[in-house]
Amino acid sequence: MAWPAYQKGKPIEHSFDDLAHFSEKQLVALSASKKFKYVFYGGAMGGGKSYWIRWTLVYWLLRFWGKKKLKGVRVGLFCEDYPALKERHISKVKYEFPEWLGTYHEQDHEFRFHKSYGEGVICFRNLDDPSRYQSSEFALIAVDELPKNPISTFTMLRTRLRWPGVAKCRFISGGNPGGEAWVRQYFVDRNFPDTEKETQEYTFVQALPTDNPYLPQSYFASLESLPEAERKAFLEGDWASFDSTVDERGYARLLTDIEVNNARTTDFKHVGEKVLAVDPAAGGDRSAVVLASNTMAEVLFNQQLVDTMALVSLVLEYADTHHVRVICIDVTGVGQGVYDRLREITVGLPYEIRPIVFGGKSTEPTKYKNVKAEIFWKMREWLQHGGKLKNNDAWGELSTIKWKADTDRLTEMQPKSELRAAGLPSPNVADALAMAVFDAQIQAESAEPETGKTNVPRSPDFDPFGSI
Repeated sequence: MAWPAYQKGKPIEHSFDDLAHFSEKQLVALSASKKFKYVFYGGAMGGGKSYWIRWTLVYWLLRFWGKKKLKGVRVGLFCEDYPALKERHISKVKYEFPEWLGTYHEQDHEFRFHKSYGEGVICFRNLDDPSRYQSSEFALIAVDELPKNPISTFTMLRTRLRWPGVAKCRFISGGNPGGEAWVRQYFVDRNFPDTEKETQEYTFVQALPTDNPYLPQSYFASLESLPEAERKAFLEGDWASFDSTVDERGYARLLTDIEVNNARTTDFKHVGEKVLAVDPAAGGDRSAVVLASNTMAEVLFNQQLVDTMALVSLVLEYADTHHVRVICIDVTGVGQGVYDRLREITVGLPYEIRPIVFGGKSTEPTKYKNVKAEIFWKMREWLQHGGKLKNNDAWGELSTIKWKADTDRLTEMQPKSELRAAGLPSPNVADALAMAVFDAQIQAESAEPETGKTNVPRSPDFDPFGSI
């Protein structure tokens, strides 16, 4: 693909390779932008993310003109604030982009292509107030350091992707490990909420400092000198390196990726009494059912339901198939109706239907803020001491669970409201796992050593967390 440039009145052909001089990895990312709608490039420092973003915008504007003869197409290049925008891009554009291509207009913060190249426009914008762009339209949007922006910013910007004559508008981005969790969840872990309808349009192209042939050796020495977590993240592109670090709200990951991955297995065997745990959901979230014993846990159900009450017959079927007598249910919200119905129809049957109130009082009130904190912490210890998870992608939810010590030094879990605000799906499978594992451990502790049968009598109302 070539374009004529005019120097001293004589036409000269320029290919994009002549203009951009992309590295091999940058060319891979450019190719990805042709196939996918949402591209995240980078995942470490020094991979040439900002440069790739600028010149990929040039590529697409030239393509819109060269292939479709679209004039005046506008694309947006965004950073979290104006100082970052100026430092990373505006200061570079004035010297990188050739004069024959176009002119930078300081007052409007726009680079405008000359008439010979379609009069396309790169709009340099900052995101200190994203709402100002709610009436804007762009054929392509680029965000540098995407992890510095909340999910609400991404949600708003993607609604601005439309342009006459462009059938598939695109969103390209770059960034380093850390920052807002939703970026890792979407692009790296591919853990999407059920409301996301374009999951097949996301891709991540990792670029390490070693992929950039223009970096001096002194730059690598500076990265090698960083503290361990930063070195692994920024030099090696390890997104899990910050798992044990504290975020800006004071929360840390409950479990590292290594701990979760070590627990996953295809070779499993339940030992002792089994427990079913049910986390009913509505509003587009998935209802979850997890089966656990003292040694093993597996996901039996993880789907949206039009009618949450359909869980009742499903749960009883699972209980019969797996010879389960104890069924735990999160009774917060829509779970109350499922619990009531199960209690009603199992009268006289050998089932123990146990209500779990996540916000209830812990059995160890000097350690845990509430029931949720207690059962999640016990689940953490269970996994760290050899508990196994039958392979299932749903266990990816465990990476979103965070904890901190509150002002009274009590362990508390990050509330779901904050996860939703960050664009993360409700971790209902993780909730069900915590309930099932906690109860399975209670049963194991009360079992007769020789028979493995529980020797503590139970009633349908038994609940160590108090009545609801």
